[in-house]
Amino acid sequence: MSTAQFNPEEHLTKLPLRRKNPKTNTWVTQHADYLEVKWRMVWFRQQNSENTKTILLDKIIDTHNQFAYFELQVTDSKGNVELGVGSETGDDFGDYIEKAYTKAYGRALAALGYGTQFAPELEEGDRIADSPISNKSWQKDQKAADLGASITDAQRRAIYAIYNSLSLSEEEMKDIIKDRYEKEDSRLLTKQEASDLIDHLNNLKDTQ
Repeated sequence: MSTAQFNPEEHLTKLPLRRKNPKTNTWVTQHADYLEVKWRMVWFRQQNSENTKTILLDKIIDTHNQFAYFELQVTDSKGNVELGVGSETGDDFGDYIEKAYTKAYGRALAALGYGTQFAPELEEGDRIADSPISNKSWQKDQKAADLGASITDAQRRAIYAIYNSLSLSEEEMKDIIKDRYEKEDSRLLTKQEASDLIDHLNNLKDTQ
């Protein structure tokens, strides 16, 4: 008996995304079609029954500051290889470590073609993880940012690792920080701004 082909459109959800309006320099909430990572996994496994490989290339887990970062390499049965990176903080999710790993894995699957068109996390400037988030969660994040919690050492290490992998110079990094946050150095970023910067750098990495 043949197995029905996976249809991603049967499993789409609407995901609230916080996007920055460059004209007003404020965050607004929009909604986009989203294929959760668990369904990307089902799709991937249906079409790749053997010779797949997932390698953990890098990770940073800072339980004190509640920050996690993962970089994964996923290989499909045809030998195609893609990288996925993901980070989360405890301000966003209680299970931030699992969410960071899931985001990295989902990015790699999307890069391999499993849900690319339904993966808004690959778009510029979006802040999401695997699960739909309520507007109250975004308000909580903004409140935390307003309180000015400083960038953590783990976040600084993650930023340094990513921009080195992108072959960006220190001056190029400073230009990005000044343009996005109107600050002269990453040490002046808040914890929320640092999380946003990591996602921005991850997006740049995905497009290379």
